[in-house]
Amino acid sequence: MTMPRGIRYAVLAAAVVLLAGVVGWLTAPGTEGLEGEWETAAVGGDVLGGRALVAGDANVAIDLVTGTRITLGSVTGGTKAIGGGRLLILRTSTLDGAGLDGRSRWTWQGPPAHTLRLVAGSPSTTVVQACGGTPVSCRLIGVDGNGKESWQTPQPTATGTGEPVVGEDGSLPSVGVLRTKDGTLVLVDPSSSRITLRTDTEAAVGRDGVLVLGTTQGGRCRRTTFETIDRSTTVTTPGSCAEGNGGLAAGTAPGVTVRSARVHSWWWPFGDGRPTLEVSGRHTGRVVGDDPLRALRVDDAGTTVRNGDVIRRYGYK
Repeated sequence: MTMPRGIRYAVLAAAVVLLAGVVGWLTAPGTEGLEGEWETAAVGGDVLGGRALVAGDANVAIDLVTGTRITLGSVTGGTKAIGGGRLLILRTSTLDGAGLDGRSRWTWQGPPAHTLRLVAGSPSTTVVQACGGTPVSCRLIGVDGNGKESWQTPQPTATGTGEPVVGEDGSLPSVGVLRTKDGTLVLVDPSSSRITLRTDTEAAVGRDGVLVLGTTQGGRCRRTTFETIDRSTTVTTPGSCAEGNGGLAAGTAPGVTVRSARVHSWWWPFGDGRPTLEVSGRHTGRVVGDDPLRALRVDDAGTTVRNGDVIRRYGYK
């Protein structure tokens, strides 16, 4: 039985439309060089220490590596920081800590009538500076992973009551740093309270709390990067330590760049296109989304991106 011509044309037209849809779907721009690992609902806030997205109106944080969501419950206000894998909130006389893995939560009460400042954070210990008394003097206190005092020592007199060096993005160094009056630096080991004097004249805190010290001599920068007080690497480069690649802390950059762009389908070159984030350098990849994209963290293992109301972590293929 022969199919009527009108029906044949209708079937052919439907097949063409279907084929065009399939081709369009197969050739539409998509994520490349990356594969999804996890996703979670986003919160509005700032990235602290390059490690956690912390809500601005509540003490809720999302670990940008694992996707773990933690909260400090009724704790409000205070100065937030990230150190040693913890979200830390310092208020007038107390310090609250919560592990970014969601396994620990504690509150430490500082000495009465003292001003508290955060100094450093390692996986085992958070270091706090407590200043008070008449005349004013400072001491350094180590708080362990359960919120208990593990050690206490007077702050070296060479530093006076000077404030510690911490990251502007809320990142605490893995090794504490205090400046002396003659411009040299005092390092503090969080685990043991050991004090070490360094002749370096500049200090900065890089991503994940890496401490970077530098000295410029003879037109060259000697830069030392500390993971712990006993694990460090030193490199010498032309120019001053404050020049190029974001300054002293540039040595802690992940070696990749991220560029925002928009991409069109070849068969529909109209409109604004779809938002993309392109990773290049040591690793390459592209994230394509339907909503505005924001890179929250880029490291050697992957990229964490906010896509509208969702945060997604991608690993490199």
